[in-house]
Parts: sequence; structure tokens; C-alpha cells
Amino acid sequence: MSSSCSKRATTSSTAWVCPRATRVAEAFYLLTGEEFLAGEALDKLRTEAETDPLSEVTLDATVPAQHIIEALETASLLGGTRLVVVEGAQDLRKEHIEALERYFESPSSTSVLVAVASGRNARLSDLAKRAGAVVGLDAPKGRRLAAWIKQQGRIHKLTVDDRAAWALIDSVGNELRDLDGALSQLATQLGAGSRVGQAEVRKAFTRLADERIYAFTDAVGERKMAEAMGTLRRLLDQGEPPLVLFGALSNHVRRLLQAHRFDSTKAAGSFFGMPDWRTERLMAQARTYREEELISAMTLLAETDVEMKGDAPLPQVPLEEAVARIIAGRQ
Repeated sequence: MSSSCSKRATTSSTAWVCPRATRVAEAFYLLTGEEFLAGEALDKLRTEAETDPLSEVTLDATVPAQHIIEALETASLLGGTRLVVVEGAQDLRKEHIEALERYFESPSSTSVLVAVASGRNARLSDLAKRAGAVVGLDAPKGRRLAAWIKQQGRIHKLTVDDRAAWALIDSVGNELRDLDGALSQLATQLGAGSRVGQAEVRKAFTRLADERIYAFTDAVGERKMAEAMGTLRRLLDQGEPPLVLFGALSNHVRRLLQAHRFDSTKAAGSFFGMPDWRTERLMAQARTYREEELISAMTLLAETDVEMKGDAPLPQVPLEEAVARIIAGRQ
């Protein structure tokens, strides 16, 4: 393992600081705690260890131990660092740990194992301390959560004040993934560089809406044309901004595409940070679309985004057209 990389703890996550020439910081990372922060940490590791995206493998704790070892011992397609991700790692059994202990006696120099755990596994933690690093990712609360929202707002190119941060917590809740999605919607609605105050949050996110936006996105996911179009029009009639609805639609289609990566509900739920019932619904919706349809839908949504923010006199019109084309499979 390279000694030229170091971990830097922040208020909400851990950053890896590595010279560009360094290919691998550690052979093994155990990410424990909040799933959204684990996803961010994983993205940072992909960038800083320069992993090969074509060779990345995502598994879960239900696979045989030998499958994990074979993935680690398989060379990257392009000669870079191969990333092997194990979701739900708190459920790895004795035979998994023993196989990994044998593997780390002489690990591959071009593979990195990242185990993502939402709970404790003492033996896995002990192995990670010996063979790599344990990264604790605790969700911020209270004032730290408000500070996190302001920091995350900067990532979305927004300036969020204190009152707006607390208003978001009140309106959306304290789940980081939901809060990040809300910031994404605000960025879509208000535009990059905007200042966000309490009034903007209250206008965009009402706690007691007559129609919930997820009813609209679920109808799109289930390819129910009449229900999706009817719900969309009612939301527009209630005064929901078209760009907010567009942001929710884009996020949901992106999740449907990502869901095609997973064979098990458990692994998908760990990745998305959703309860089982919601993950099962998402996976069922993803199966109603072919992967290539969803890829085309993302291209269509990118074009719709430009049109809605451009010269369209009625931005709801291109939004309605995009919904109809996605459900009909006419991208």
C-alpha cells in the first residue's frame, strides 16, 4: 500500500489526498455509516485513485466468497485500477472474511476493494484496519446539518443562507439524499449562482401539497401515460414550477437507469438509501424500460432542459412532450 496518500477528515466525509501519479491509496476501504456520504466518498476514490470505470464491479453480501476474490484478481480491461464494490458489507459471513484474509496476504497491486456497510461487522472492521482503512461517515445533525446544506449548496452553485437551510430541513426532512435532491431542484428552478432564502424554499417545497411529486414520477416509471399526464397537469395547475417538476423527473429517470446495475433489491437499497418497499418499486419500474430507452431518455431530458431554460414561452409544453415521449419510448 502506498504511503504517499493520506485521509483528510471533514465535517461530513473523508477526502483522499493523493499525488496524481499514485494509482492506489489503499488495497481495502471499509466505508461505514450514512449511505449518501458513502456514495460521495466512493466517487472521490474513483477520481483520486484513477479507477477504470469499464472494469468496476458491484457485488453484495449474498454472492459466494469466491466471486469477490475472482473479481479482485481479474485485471482491469484498460490496465488501470480495478474497483470492486461490495454493498451491504455488514452482512458478509465468516467464509467471506476468511477468504478476504487469505487474499490480503498477497493482494493484487491493481485492485481496490471498497466495502460499504450500514451496520457493524467486527471481524471485517479488524481486517480493514490491518489491510487498508476504515472510514466512518456519520450523518451530520442539527447545526452541522444546516452547515452541510450550505456547503452542498455551493456544489450546486447556490448560495444558501441559514434560514433557507433550516427551512429545507423542515420541508424535506433530514435525509441527506433527499436534501441533495432538493438542492438540485432549486438549482434547476433558480439557475446557477442564485441566492436561496427562506422564501424560495417555502415556495418550492410545501409540506402539504395536494398532489405529491412522487405520484407523478412513479406514474412515469410505471409507463402509465394517462396517470402521468393527468398528475403532471394537476401539479402545474397547483402552481408547481415546471422546472421543479422537470428536476424531479430527471432525477427519477437517472435512478431508473442506475437501478439496471443491480440484480438484488438489497444492493440497490443500500446504494440509493431507500427503504425496501421503495427500492422494490423502483426496481420494478426500471424493468418496464430497456436500458437503451433510459439512456435515450436522459439525452432527451438534456435537450428539454435547454429548451425550457431558453426561448420556450410556455416551459410546461416541452416538459409534457418529454414525458409523453419517454413513456411511449419515442426518444
